[in-house]
Amino acid sequence: MTMNVKLLKYHAYSRWFGRPSWNASYLFGRACRRLKPGDIVIDAGANLGEITSALAKTGSTVHAFEPDPYTFERLRKNVGAFKNVHLYQQALADQSGTAKLYRSRKFSSDPDFWSQSSSLYADKSNISKDDYTEVEQLSVVDFVRGLGSPVRILKIDVEGAEVPMLESILSCGLMNKIDMIFAETHEKKIPQLAERTRALREAIKRDWANKINLDWH
Repeated sequence: MTMNVKLLKYHAYSRWFGRPSWNASYLFGRACRRLKPGDIVIDAGANLGEITSALAKTGSTVHAFEPDPYTFERLRKNVGAFKNVHLYQQALADQSGTAKLYRSRKFSSDPDFWSQSSSLYADKSNISKDDYTEVEQLSVVDFVRGLGSPVRILKIDVEGAEVPMLESILSCGLMNKIDMIFAETHEKKIPQLAERTRALREAIKRDWANKINLDWH
C-alpha cells in the first residue's frame, strides 16, 4: 500500500471529518487510488484542508471551496503551497450570488474545530442566527460545465447545502460530467431538509447508486 493511499484512508477515518460508513470509505479509497496527475477533483467544504491535502498528494488538480473568511485563511496556510490546488473563498452551491453563512454557537471558543459546523441554513440546530458572515456562492453546475473536463471526485460536506446542490446536479443532467460524488447529509440537524433528503436518496438508489454516496459521515 502506498503512502498516499494510507494517508487518504487515515483522513477518511479521522475524527475531524467524522467517520464515513464502511461502504463510503471503501468507495472513496478506491476512487482515490485511481487518480492520476491532471485528473480533476472538487472539495466542496474544504474546511482546514485535510482532505484537500490528501487529494493533492495524488497529483490530481484540486478545486477547494471554503467560504468562511477565517477558515479560508487557515486553509490557504495549510495547502497553499501545492501548485495543483486552486482555492476559492466561496461556497459551492446550487446557484451563484451571496448568502449568510451562520457559525456555531461555540465558534469563538475554538474556531478551528467549530468551523466545520458553519452552515447556510439558519435553522441548523447547532449554529447561532446572530453570528454570521456574508459570503459569495458559485453555482456548481456552472463551475463543473466551465471546467471542460470530467470531474473524477466531488466531495460535498457543506452542512445542509448539499441537498439543493445535488438536486441541481441531477435536474441539469450534470452526472455525465462527474464520476463519483461523496456527500454528507444533515437532515437530523436541519429537519426541514428531511423530506427532500429522503426523495434524493430514493432517486439516487434508483438511478445513481453506483456514482453517488450520501454516507460520507
